[in-house]
Amino acid sequence: MYFVSCLKTLIGYYCLKWIFGYYCINPSCILQSESVNGTNAGRKSLAEDKGPDVLVDVPAAVPADVPAAVPADASSSEDKAPELSLVLLDKNQSTVSDLQKEDARYLEKRDAALALCREKSDRTRKLAASQKSPYTANNTAKVIISNRKLYPHYNPFAPIDKKKLKELADWLKSCPHYRTALDKKPHKSRTWWYQILRTSLEWLKDCHIDAWINVLRKRYNANPQHFRSERMCFLDHLFAQQWRFNFKDFKDSKPDHNGLGKRLPGGAWNYYAGTIPSFCQSNKVWGTNIDDIYAPVNFADSHWIAMWISISKRHIVVFDSICSSISPEELDVVMEPFLYMVPYLLVECASSDKLRAQYSLEPFTYERPTSIPPARAGDCGVYTLKYIECHALGIEFSKKYFAKPNRKSMRDKMAVDIFQELPDAHEFENKDMDDILGAYDG
Repeated sequence: MYFVSCLKTLIGYYCLKWIFGYYCINPSCILQSESVNGTNAGRKSLAEDKGPDVLVDVPAAVPADVPAAVPADASSSEDKAPELSLVLLDKNQSTVSDLQKEDARYLEKRDAALALCREKSDRTRKLAASQKSPYTANNTAKVIISNRKLYPHYNPFAPIDKKKLKELADWLKSCPHYRTALDKKPHKSRTWWYQILRTSLEWLKDCHIDAWINVLRKRYNANPQHFRSERMCFLDHLFAQQWRFNFKDFKDSKPDHNGLGKRLPGGAWNYYAGTIPSFCQSNKVWGTNIDDIYAPVNFADSHWIAMWISISKRHIVVFDSICSSISPEELDVVMEPFLYMVPYLLVECASSDKLRAQYSLEPFTYERPTSIPPARAGDCGVYTLKYIECHALGIEFSKKYFAKPNRKSMRDKMAVDIFQELPDAHEFENKDMDDILGAYDG
């Protein structure tokens, strides 16, 4: 028994020695790799193939006249152990498992958003118990009267308050970049921001467009009676941008047997339920509490147009200050995402079959009137914002107010109003969509 035990120990020792010696002397056996995505299939990995997170210990070069070392016990090729392969995953390409997980996350987020939207759309306006009248059949019934003074609307072309204009000018002069050339001013500088807004024929950036939309949102939230309806909402440039960008995904996604289940742009349900912007939530649901939607649309970073979506009429009106900037064929492409996805969203998010039956998946129609006051190139952004404001207030697009001599005063008045109502507009960053898009895009 003692002899057998010694023999086993001796055999184990030489086996371990052979294995250890083989892998130390032949590191090339761990250098072969094959990409699971097929990029590097069938060839050895080189140094440039390795990602930043993959380290390979490459042995020093061996002179040609030195014979390669072999294991002492490896007398024939049959005794050699099979070479190992190291499989590397390409981080830049999604595997089938990654795509399945992404779809699962998307569906989970979509179902949660739909549940919230349907819960909101199923609500009806009800008075609190303390507000309900105990009288139902006589003239002494109690009436709830708003404590806000009613106005038909405010004048969007009212004369500029010269005192406020001077306050704005003095504030801008205190900026350290006040005398710096426009093209060299930092984009976070208040003088850069307001100089573009106040200069005739200067193209308005996304931040200027959204600032005025936020002014309208705050005004409407505080005094909806000033506007032509209490069933409207104002959307920023990101709405149109995201819907146009993601329309291909919507078209390519396969619906279920009911025609639903297609992939909508990230944040679509948040717009639908009125939960964005976070600083001025309306919590009004499209179709249930909202009939009219206003939004600016950026065409090719060269032209702004305004869009009025009427849910009740299933129709969209495009207010274009320079119709020659977009051909009819180009405008068809621009409007297609909204013509198809707005009616789809109304059906998808409906809280019941009864409510869903009120809508249809048939696309909306649209038109572009040609009789509105025109603008010069560069002023299209200002006119787009004023079209939205005037239409929401129920005011006609008067050629008198949109005349050429008033173009500079329109810009100055917008600057003064933004300065008074949103003093930090030049520094504002809309981060609502960051988390939303991250959630829906997996």
